[in-house]
Amino acid sequence: MPFRLSLALLALSIALIAGFWWWMGRPIDMPPSPLAENAKVPCVSYAPFRRGQSPFTETIVIPKEQIDDDFARLSKITDCVRLYAVDQGLQVVPELARKHGLQVMLGIWIGRKDIDNRKQIETAVDLTNAYKDVVKLLIIGNEVLLRGEQSEENLGKILREVKSRVSVPTTYADVWEFWLRHKALANDVDIVTVHILPYWEDEPVAAELAGAHIDEIRAHVGEEFPGKRILIGETGWPSEGRSRWESRSTPAAQARVLHDILAFEKKSGVEVNLIEAFDQPWKRLLEGTAGGYWGLLDADSREPKFQWGEPISNHPGWIWQAAIGCALSILIFAAAGWRLSETRSWLAVAAIATVAGGALGLTVHMQAVGARSTFELVRSILYLAVAAGVPVLAAAAIGRGVGAARLEQVFGPGRATGFQRSLTLAVAATAVLATYFALGLAFDARYRQFEYATLVGPAASLLLVSLLAPREAGLSERMFALILTACAVAIVIEERIVNLDAVALSVVLLILAGALWLGRVVQTRAATAPVPAR
Repeated sequence: MPFRLSLALLALSIALIAGFWWWMGRPIDMPPSPLAENAKVPCVSYAPFRRGQSPFTETIVIPKEQIDDDFARLSKITDCVRLYAVDQGLQVVPELARKHGLQVMLGIWIGRKDIDNRKQIETAVDLTNAYKDVVKLLIIGNEVLLRGEQSEENLGKILREVKSRVSVPTTYADVWEFWLRHKALANDVDIVTVHILPYWEDEPVAAELAGAHIDEIRAHVGEEFPGKRILIGETGWPSEGRSRWESRSTPAAQARVLHDILAFEKKSGVEVNLIEAFDQPWKRLLEGTAGGYWGLLDADSREPKFQWGEPISNHPGWIWQAAIGCALSILIFAAAGWRLSETRSWLAVAAIATVAGGALGLTVHMQAVGARSTFELVRSILYLAVAAGVPVLAAAAIGRGVGAARLEQVFGPGRATGFQRSLTLAVAATAVLATYFALGLAFDARYRQFEYATLVGPAASLLLVSLLAPREAGLSERMFALILTACAVAIVIEERIVNLDAVALSVVLLILAGALWLGRVVQTRAATAPVPAR
């Protein structure tokens, strides 16, 4: 009977994992395409940097052939590109734009250093005057006031000087709130260029409400600058990264927001520039995972990430994600040893296998899109080792009828040995990793991921081991449990109850806290009725 029960539970676990990933990978319908047949998007921000390249490399010069290849691709989807600077090889953009039939919103990067600003200004003025047929707008500075790198007075002087030296329209670009704080600058430009990014707002907006939010903000800015031409210089949505309140960053969410933006642009006639052309991996260093995934085109394939009006899956590789989850489920059942006689023990193993197996594919995905360097890649591998390894050890512990020792016994007096030491090390690794995630989100959350998928398998596994094989908990376990509980509460308060990822992580932290604290609750019973080893 136990053997047949185990096979039935294994089959159920595999079916649940496969069903979960089928549901996760299902195509999500999009609104009808906002573009007429053969129409193109109005304009896109362009940065030339590919994987391994970064503007922070001062000596970098992007090859002309690379930009030429990018423009050949972009000319199929747009007639306009926006630049932010005119160095690091970007001086060839007007020439190549003319070759590919593109218009250019040329950008001057204004920062703190006057000498660098002067180089940008002189190059941009020369390019603008030499390519009047290509440069449709000169953008003098991008979010300079937001970064606090120039005063309003100094920026105004720069705007007036550059405007007097060119014949094309000029503008300054910043988030819409900063334009409202510095209205006088409107007198120094022809166009007011505002950035409206619902995902990054102080009060983030859900994807399905982003289009209406942009419409509302644009109308508000228009009221504040009557008679002035308004350009939305940046708007868009990331396809990966952390959730912010109700703002979920998924491929389907990005596609939905961009559909709504272009529908708004078509209906209102407002000028819109989408951020951005290609995903920019280097931005993850500044803005977390989300920063690298705002592109309409993929960083590596250089192809569009979705087709207008067509369904899109958030997990197109769901089959392999299901496969590795099912493989982990089989491994967990095997680790239990096929010797268990109690139904509750097999149910616990099945629960561990299903939860850990279902979450593993999501963990792999989150680590793959989030790793920004060799160090972070190695760190991600360690996360995966915990996500997969701890549930296997927990199943083996249930099979042996063994619980973890106190954390103090890993290195201190009365040190645990053998399998119990391995299990206790797994408890310690999970507790440390969870505390690292929890404290980071409690005190410095803006660019951090919610690693609920990494922790849910280990947390659920250790809770079930604690229930089936009571143990004595020490001071370390209680301290970890208190910290995790406090952080779980803080995370939900900070992120709001509407952030389902934050809620999921907080629940996982509480489960782990319970697993760590549980030994103290059953300490007396454990001493009088020890669980026999199998």
